[in-house]
Amino acid sequence: MLGKYREALGELERLVVMRLFELSKLAMSATGYKLRQQISKGLQRRSEAIRKAITQYNVQAGRLDPPRSPILWKDIAQYSFLGEFDLLQHAHDDVRERMWAKPAVCEATTKFFKLCRAKEEITRLNVEIRHLRTAIHDEEQEVSQTIANLRHSDPLLALEFERRHQPRAAANAVHIHRLDHLENQYGLPQSSIGTRTQVFRSNDDSVVVPDSVRQDEDMATETGDVRKTPPDFRNEASPQGDCPCPLLQYTARLIY
Repeated sequence: MLGKYREALGELERLVVMRLFELSKLAMSATGYKLRQQISKGLQRRSEAIRKAITQYNVQAGRLDPPRSPILWKDIAQYSFLGEFDLLQHAHDDVRERMWAKPAVCEATTKFFKLCRAKEEITRLNVEIRHLRTAIHDEEQEVSQTIANLRHSDPLLALEFERRHQPRAAANAVHIHRLDHLENQYGLPQSSIGTRTQVFRSNDDSVVVPDSVRQDEDMATETGDVRKTPPDFRNEASPQGDCPCPLLQYTARLIY
């Protein structure tokens, strides 16, 4: 219904604009006699087409709910210049009068959706914070154990490894301090250490995730109890020997 109304309105607008351009051409001083005669005949044919378009428009406008005001031929015939044409202004709805266009409603709607997204972000951050705490906890334990083992087998490498790990340990301490401060300041629940999930590697170095790990990862979004961690390199061999972790492999390549 509305589509037919728009189509009739567009056709009427097109014919009226063409008529106004022809009237403007007819009023020009440089227009010759023969051209004026052709334009006059064209205006007569255009008038019949406009009358039919007005009838079609009024039929479609009366079927709308609420119905639009009808248009008369005298309303169209009085237009002499294109600047006087305001058919669309009276025929179309003014969206500025709609409820959603009011500034107060727009502001309230924006704040409502921001509040909804903030609650979703808090739920997601509760999972991510636990992931970060668990990753830092696992790394500190692994690095401490590696340094303790190297002090017996290779004291120099243990010293270099410990020196290179100090900036990372300081950054981890800052992260933990900020997380504790935010949880205490806003009364958030204290996040604990999660459970590490093993991710295996095949012979071609592609990551193979078991089905149980995928299920645990899906559950982490809801509860935050299980997390997926990077691969465990403690049992992998390297070009420098059986190095216990990736950071140690990198340090060994720098030293040797």
